[in-house]
Amino acid sequence: MRTSAAALAAALLGVLALPLSGAQARTAAPPAVEAPPMGWNSRTLGCSVSETSVRQAADAMAGLSQAGYRYVIIDDCWLAPQRTSGALAAHPTRFPSGIKALADHLHGRGLKLGLALSAGTKACAGGGPGSYGNEAADGALLATWGVDYLKYDWCNIPTADFPGKTSRDIAETLYPRMRQAIGDSMVFAMNNEDGNSVPWLWGGQLATTWRINVVNRPIADSYSTMLGIWETNSLRADHARAGSWADPDLIQAGRGGMTEAEYRSQFTLWAVGAAPLILQADPGRAPASIVANPKVIAVDQDRLGAMGRLVQSDGWYHVISKPLENGDRAIVLFNESDRQATISVKGSRLKLPAAPRYRVEDLWTGAVSSTTGDLAASVPAHGSVMYRVGPGGQKDPSLALFELDPAAVLGDDRPSVFEPGLEREVVARVVDVGRTGRLGEARMTLAVPEGWQARRTGEASWAVTAPAGAQQAEHTLTATAVLATRTLEATSVARVAHAPGPGRSYLSDLQWLRSTSHWGPVERDQNVGGQGQGDGTPLTIEGVVHAKGLGTHARADIEFYTAGRCTTVEFQAGIDDSAGAAGSVDFEVWADGGRVAHSGVLTGAQPAKKVTAPVEGAMFVRLVAANGGDNVFSDHADFADATITCA
Repeated sequence: MRTSAAALAAALLGVLALPLSGAQARTAAPPAVEAPPMGWNSRTLGCSVSETSVRQAADAMAGLSQAGYRYVIIDDCWLAPQRTSGALAAHPTRFPSGIKALADHLHGRGLKLGLALSAGTKACAGGGPGSYGNEAADGALLATWGVDYLKYDWCNIPTADFPGKTSRDIAETLYPRMRQAIGDSMVFAMNNEDGNSVPWLWGGQLATTWRINVVNRPIADSYSTMLGIWETNSLRADHARAGSWADPDLIQAGRGGMTEAEYRSQFTLWAVGAAPLILQADPGRAPASIVANPKVIAVDQDRLGAMGRLVQSDGWYHVISKPLENGDRAIVLFNESDRQATISVKGSRLKLPAAPRYRVEDLWTGAVSSTTGDLAASVPAHGSVMYRVGPGGQKDPSLALFELDPAAVLGDDRPSVFEPGLEREVVARVVDVGRTGRLGEARMTLAVPEGWQARRTGEASWAVTAPAGAQQAEHTLTATAVLATRTLEATSVARVAHAPGPGRSYLSDLQWLRSTSHWGPVERDQNVGGQGQGDGTPLTIEGVVHAKGLGTHARADIEFYTAGRCTTVEFQAGIDDSAGAAGSVDFEVWADGGRVAHSGVLTGAQPAKKVTAPVEGAMFVRLVAANGGDNVFSDHADFADATITCA
């Protein structure tokens, strides 16, 4: 995060650098939208979108409209290939009734219509025209159709028309033209994913929402992509405000690429960030338990319009605080890591209003408790807890922390590993976070998966065993604590894993715990081809073919469970010939928390280099392909003939 002084300097720089043409083109405030827009976007349909599919989506939004979802946004492919007498027209096959008829239909159902246009010469998709040079006419036409929301994209920009101008110069010229053309009654969603134009420094002066994603592509339905966009969005809090909100892209819940906990985390992070809540999944498939939670939505739609800010973070575990109009605070505890963890924060960090005691409401579970200001919760991996905190709570039970199987080492982000047939101790504890001293004794029980065994070893400890022959997978342990006033529940992820057998084994024949690769998945005994699994060719380094090994693309990270029983890792490191002479990678081996060997930077013009790494006593071993310091376009990194020797 930037210091406040740096943020102030950046903000001042943004004001001073605004071109006069852009500043004079629009002097009024952003349109009178009291809260971040909520709705649905047709992006998933692509060019299969039609007036029939849009009406069907509107029908499916009937229930969600009660939660505040109003905008039905057609994202590309609605345009006819050519203008008609110089004017935009709807695609004759996809939208035969025209846009005005569709807008009238939606308005009759209490909904609003949004369309996408491009600031360039052509639309982003579908082959339609862009609005470059026609901004005034296009803006006026949208108004006559009854359009309520314009998503203005940045595609096919004629940069040759702006010699010597930067991306920012061009953006600050073109966006104000359309803002002026549509006036202040229409939502203006400025969709500029080109990080070179730094839209957060100037977009708030003309846009209702402004896209902050600088990876130059739409959000993907994956936890890692969502996480990266959230982290970028967090850096823009100095520039967002009521009436002009930072837009981290669409809500993914219901598409199937993330877990329920991850979808809930995205919705939580977007809500505390005062972001637009625009669904990408079919409205009928978006889980109402997540996207229609009224108390979480109320935080997003709060009239103060403030964006939540990080008040505590150590890289894995984050605390975000958002002021609300009535003086309360929305507090989010977000666990970025792969293991459940206790996240705690002192009340002094939260900037709560002065009070002897506070009412704490968990907005996802509905549980109400009280505290003197401090907060803590056991947060699932990739999960989040959202509290609404305000003065009061004198009659509510004390906030209690119930955690199961806490990490032995602070910051360990791996789920606990269970080897089939071997006992492992699991402990639980209850803590009075609210500081009343009245929790009393807790009667605890532990539920384990079918076929597992749990032998009690104490009031809050068990020896847990996964069955012999269990396959490598993740399972859930659930503990219950019965107190005098309530019953608490805590969960923990238990991962069954197999250590390599004795002797020398090829790593490509073993199961790994987790893996990442920048381009496509990690491949066994072949190089990384395309972005699909199994689409590579034999591992080849400087003409030498290797039958065994791991094909990756930097940056890549592959982790194995070794149980402290292995001694040596060996492999031939090199850039695969499929990448040509380009590419530069440093091949590394990590044992638990430290790097124990690396190749140094190797390029595509060099032969393979043997790497030998001592890993004796390590519980976990990781192979890492690190970027060599330049771009990653040709970093097809081969761990050829990779083996591990174990006792």
